[in-house]
Amino acid sequence: MNTPTTRRLQKNLTVMFTDISGFTQHTEMISRDALMKRLETHNAVLMPIIAHFEGKIVKTIGDAFLITFESPTNAVQCGLFMQHTLAKFNKDKPLGEQIHIKVSINSGEVTVTDSDVFGDPVNVAAKIEKATNPDEIYFTESVFLAMNKSEVPTSFVKAFRPKGADSMEIKLYKVAMDEGDERYQKVIQGTKIDPEKVKGRVAELTNLAEKEFNRYQDTLEALVESQGKSSRNMILAVLAAVIILAVVIVVAVSQFASQGTKTNPADQLTTSVRQYLANNKPAEARQAIDAYMKEHGADKATEDLLAEIKSLEINEVAASARAMIAEGKPENARAAVQKYFGSRQAEGEAQKTLAEAEAYLSARDLLDKGKAEELLRLIQAAFGERNPSNELKVMRDRADALIRGRQMMAGPDRFKEPARIIGTIEKAFGPDVSNDAALDLLEESLANEVFRITQENGYDKGNEERETFRKKFPNVRSWKYVTVCLCKGYVWKLTLDERSGRRRHDDKFWYERFNIILEHARTSPEHMYRFGTMLFILDRKRWQSVASGVDCWREALKADPSLAARHNEFWKIYEVPLNEDHAACAKDLKSALTYSLGFAYGPLADVRALIKEKYFAELRDTLVRYANNKQPEGDVATERLNSFCILAEMGDVELVTDRFWLFRQLFDDYMTSSLPGREHMKTLLAAPMTAEDYKEARTLIEGHLRDVRNKEGRYTVYTTATEKLNNLLEDLRQGQPLHTDAFGG
Repeated sequence: MNTPTTRRLQKNLTVMFTDISGFTQHTEMISRDALMKRLETHNAVLMPIIAHFEGKIVKTIGDAFLITFESPTNAVQCGLFMQHTLAKFNKDKPLGEQIHIKVSINSGEVTVTDSDVFGDPVNVAAKIEKATNPDEIYFTESVFLAMNKSEVPTSFVKAFRPKGADSMEIKLYKVAMDEGDERYQKVIQGTKIDPEKVKGRVAELTNLAEKEFNRYQDTLEALVESQGKSSRNMILAVLAAVIILAVVIVVAVSQFASQGTKTNPADQLTTSVRQYLANNKPAEARQAIDAYMKEHGADKATEDLLAEIKSLEINEVAASARAMIAEGKPENARAAVQKYFGSRQAEGEAQKTLAEAEAYLSARDLLDKGKAEELLRLIQAAFGERNPSNELKVMRDRADALIRGRQMMAGPDRFKEPARIIGTIEKAFGPDVSNDAALDLLEESLANEVFRITQENGYDKGNEERETFRKKFPNVRSWKYVTVCLCKGYVWKLTLDERSGRRRHDDKFWYERFNIILEHARTSPEHMYRFGTMLFILDRKRWQSVASGVDCWREALKADPSLAARHNEFWKIYEVPLNEDHAACAKDLKSALTYSLGFAYGPLADVRALIKEKYFAELRDTLVRYANNKQPEGDVATERLNSFCILAEMGDVELVTDRFWLFRQLFDDYMTSSLPGREHMKTLLAAPMTAEDYKEARTLIEGHLRDVRNKEGRYTVYTTATEKLNNLLEDLRQGQPLHTDAFGG
């Protein structure tokens, strides 16, 4: 019969060793029953976790587990959750009942049999146990490179060279047990162990783990049973038990290190220092190293241990600083890191935490300055999606509110639905708003909302709303502009109300409100331009041929010419349904001024002046066309008159093709009103004309002059008629000297 061969497979696995810290010392201090009970508790706590993360216990060696995983990420997360669970377990336990473990992990190709796993990855995992501190998870670079690093917080520990002539340097990493880290919390909160689901796996793992313990127990019971035979046999039994126990301990230790424990001073120092570190006593650890170096001098062991202490201290400083950040005290966090490092450059996790504290403090300053986009970029770079403190979340929310508020303020909602902006600011900052950038948005929105309510519902309702806002938002810096918009809403509504509109010029209250608006407008070119736009639109809405508001535009543009480019923006403040011709005025200032050439009343001198100052070259052909238009009277006559006056003022009256015809068309306007003025008519009479046109013009002027002197004709009722006619006659004689001489002087 052939003996069956053991099946061997080569597989890439992640190997984990867990070891109860100080277990050997406990065997000397507590009873066997107490020791077994502690092991049972250890198993009860950890087995479900191993099962949940799909770990497989290959074997146990006393208090140590050899576990394999298909996934390196699962292995590291399993170690994290085991340490987290034991930390909670130990929290309220006396020191003698606490359980602390070390976890070391490595990945690589191993040989797998039915009952064992072996190979270099297993040996390396066992060796790095000596470099692992209690309550921590150390793993090799092969694990670090293969795992999903976005799912576990990690940090580099050091380069480690195991003892042995052929050993190579290994880069060690560890899991950062930082409860403030979002990845740490994701593992903790995402691990939901279902007892029923893992029940079978836990039983299987527990049975395997108990085999080693039962074997030890059976051996000891057999030895005790043989005690009654003879004292010699009893002595031999005791010796045998001691030998077996010694063999077990040697086997356990040998599985973790390639050579047995030596009680040399360096090893004793390492054990002592790590015990101190396990109990969070770095000062005592340093004292032990100092004492060792006085006797033995510095060596690789002291160098490594000092590096471990420094790493522990840095991590503790970082953890403490992060806790301060979580409490909303970044200035304390910065001070804590700077105190530890002094003039030295911060390192490791402390350097990262210091950068977070600096970013936190800078974010406060950026919020105060209203730099919302810059603030969000800074916080995102420092913290990602995490909000370690409530203040940071509030700062993000407030920055978002400023951005949304500004976007709405730049669009039509600024005037149509200002309450939305008010709500956005109030939700983020509360009614007790003190941020200057938020107050800017709030004040403008309150003014727009009061204007909207007043123009729809009247002065009393708007005033009531203003007083409600005054009580709700006590930090608004000035209510003057809100009051101005209340008055604007009142003037708007009253102007468009036909019945009230007929008597508004006799209404003292109306004039008082109007002057409040005008006084405020004079303090700012932009508000002057806005006020002009409101007046201009009101007259379009009332179908009045008046150039109201153009004088405001011209005054504003003298102080700030760039306002012309914002014409359409300001129009939207008071936008109302208008016909197609009126709506064209909203396009730009040039279109509004071109349309104003058809107006007969209002500040027409400002219309002509703005066209000459800003758009004459662009509108010159239009002006010539209007001046030469011989269509019947109406808007055409007004366009013709205003266009002629501009051409006359710019010295281009010769572009009018039939100047004598135009003279006759303008004659009545000249005699009965202020436009055209003497200077306008003078340019027309000075332009080249035929002898026939000269004779007809002079006959027309002298004929009306005789009628006025004889108190005849339509112009006798005008007191200035004689003066105006004499001026025309004088300007014609001087403008046409050749024709005048031919006519007889």
